[in-house]
Amino acid sequence: MIIAVCDDNKQDMETVSGLIYTYFSERSVEYKLVYYETSQELLCSVIDEYRPDIIFLDVYMDNYQRLGIDVAKELRKENFDGKIIFTASTPIFAVESYDVNASGYLMKPYSYTKLCSVMNRIIINYSINSYSVKRRSSVVRIPYNDIVFVESINSKCVLHRSDGSDYTVYKRLSDIENELNDSRFLRCHQSYLVNMNYISKADKSFMLFSGDIVSIRQRNLRSIKKQYFEYIKNKHDIQYM
Repeated sequence: MIIAVCDDNKQDMETVSGLIYTYFSERSVEYKLVYYETSQELLCSVIDEYRPDIIFLDVYMDNYQRLGIDVAKELRKENFDGKIIFTASTPIFAVESYDVNASGYLMKPYSYTKLCSVMNRIIINYSINSYSVKRRSSVVRIPYNDIVFVESINSKCVLHRSDGSDYTVYKRLSDIENELNDSRFLRCHQSYLVNMNYISKADKSFMLFSGDIVSIRQRNLRSIKKQYFEYIKNKHDIQYM
C-alpha cells in the first residue's frame, strides 16, 4: 500500500506520518509513505502514473495559494480513483469534500482515534478489491488496478505491479486466476495472465504501456484478441453512456 502525505507544513506532515506509522505498526500490512510539499509535485506524480492508494491532503496548500479541494478535483479529472483524506484546521470545506468523494476529513490537532476510524473503513474496502501477497512476516495488499500482468516461471509466479515492483507467489497461475476472478484479467497464454487495461497494442502478442511484451497462445490468437477488443469496447460504452 502506498500512502502519500501532501502538506506544506513540515510539522503537520511529521505528525500525521507518525500517526500512520503507529496505525500500521499494529497491523500486518506492508506500506510505503511518500511526501509532497507542494500540490504541483503531487499532481505531476499522479499524472506520471505513480498513483498512491491513499492521499492525505491539506485543505490549504502552497502557502494558502491553493485549496486542497481544487487539487482533489484535478486529481479526479486525471482519473485518480484512490482514497483522499483531507487534513484541516477548519471544518468549512467538510461538506464540499463529498464532491470529490473524499474518504475522510481530519481536523487538526489530529486525533489518533479518528484517524484509526477512517483508516479502518478504507482498509476493509481496500482488501475487497486487492490481492494479498505474503512477504516475510507481513501481507501486501495489491489493488487490482495496480496488477499489470502475472507470469508463470517454473514452479512459481511473478506478479508485476504498475510501480515497477515484482512479487513472487508460490502458486499455480490458474489458482491466481481463480482467486482474482475479475473480468479485466485475461488468460492469454499458459504462462501469462494480463490486465487488459495495460495493453497498448494487440498483434501476435500484447504490447503493454510499460514496454513489456506478453505472449498470446497462437492457436487461440483470434479468439483471445476478440475477447480483448470486446472488453475495451464494453469499457468504452460504460464510460460514455
